[in-house]
Amino acid sequence: MFKNIVQSLFAKGLVAIINFLILIVSSHYLGVSSRGEIGILILNISIIQIVNDIFTGYTLVYFVPKFDLKKIFLVGVVYTLLSCTLSNSVFYVIKKHVPGFEYLSFVISFIVILNTFNCVLILGKEKIAMYNFLNLVQPLLLLIGIVVATYFLKIGTFEAYIWPLFFSFVLASLVSLFVVINLLGKEPTGKPFRLKPIMVNGFLCQIAVLMSLLCNRYSYYLLENDADVGLYSSASSLIESVLIISNGIAPVLLSKVANDGDNDRSRKMTVSLAKACFIASVFCVLIIAVIPESFFIFLLSEGFVNIKKVMLMYSPGILMLSFAGILSHYFSATGKLKTILLCNSLGFVCAMILSHALIGKYRLTGAAISADISFSVLSVSLGIAYFIQNKLTLKDVFSVKEDYKNLKELLFRSAG
Repeated sequence: MFKNIVQSLFAKGLVAIINFLILIVSSHYLGVSSRGEIGILILNISIIQIVNDIFTGYTLVYFVPKFDLKKIFLVGVVYTLLSCTLSNSVFYVIKKHVPGFEYLSFVISFIVILNTFNCVLILGKEKIAMYNFLNLVQPLLLLIGIVVATYFLKIGTFEAYIWPLFFSFVLASLVSLFVVINLLGKEPTGKPFRLKPIMVNGFLCQIAVLMSLLCNRYSYYLLENDADVGLYSSASSLIESVLIISNGIAPVLLSKVANDGDNDRSRKMTVSLAKACFIASVFCVLIIAVIPESFFIFLLSEGFVNIKKVMLMYSPGILMLSFAGILSHYFSATGKLKTILLCNSLGFVCAMILSHALIGKYRLTGAAISADISFSVLSVSLGIAYFIQNKLTLKDVFSVKEDYKNLKELLFRSAG
């Protein structure tokens, strides 16, 4: 497990660097308004993916070792086509697509979700190295495409992002599809398949994911113009890079617990990893805090003035998520989706109540404060639920000796 965690952290770190370079290049050559269009496109795809992930999402990892992989794959492909068609139609009717790119947005959302579905199956089989490679190659291809479009082809519009996005996911999905087909060929026959538990777990999980996503991204629809969305989404992307630590560990923990089952060791390891992620994330935020804003403006452009202020205002919520993200993946791996849904819903209700008033009065600062409060409510309630369900005490929260023992066991047991 330790080896897989190191590989995942390394891959997530490289992805974060690549995404940072994508942000710099697109900001310099496309401007803050195009960054706003990019933010809306990505948000729409994320919402569509949440709907689709009722069947194809990461809760499926729990069922991959238990159910017939071939049937899971076939149902997933059909479900993806139907779900993407319906979801994109809704966005078209309510006019929330980026104007002029409605059809291409549909095609991209389908390919993005199909690639993610393939990666979920690969993760469910504990092919961590391949999973990390696939998560790395797509943003790398996107970066190369944006550089070619902006620097060599001199395209200075939203098209310099959306077409490279399309081609990067086409290539990544072809690779992931090849890997999955190989896994299907090695799959033993005779395993059961039941649609209902997958759909029930997936529905609970994806409603919870949607609640968590909208704790911050709901603000995109309330900000006054594309420039505000561009600045806020860029600030969010930059400070959320801190989450590479918990995001690198969480999939490995999810796969491990789903395959090994819930036990005392995994429960204690989850707490220790969550605290380690939180402490490491605090150090990352402190490093960002001492970097002068002029550095960020130099990298992005003059249109991103005050981006550091928004980043730091949003950072408390990110720190809370760095802890809660590990606990959330544990609940997902053990099939306790109702707990995640309840806690995420509390955070979303706070966002709905606060964001309208705060954004109307304080604009970007109000959006960040609303997200901080929402994520804090989400994280605290998730932590309380975890400790109550597993009969842990406050002593377990602050037991540094126990954390050292757990992390040392993780290191040396994996090395041995």
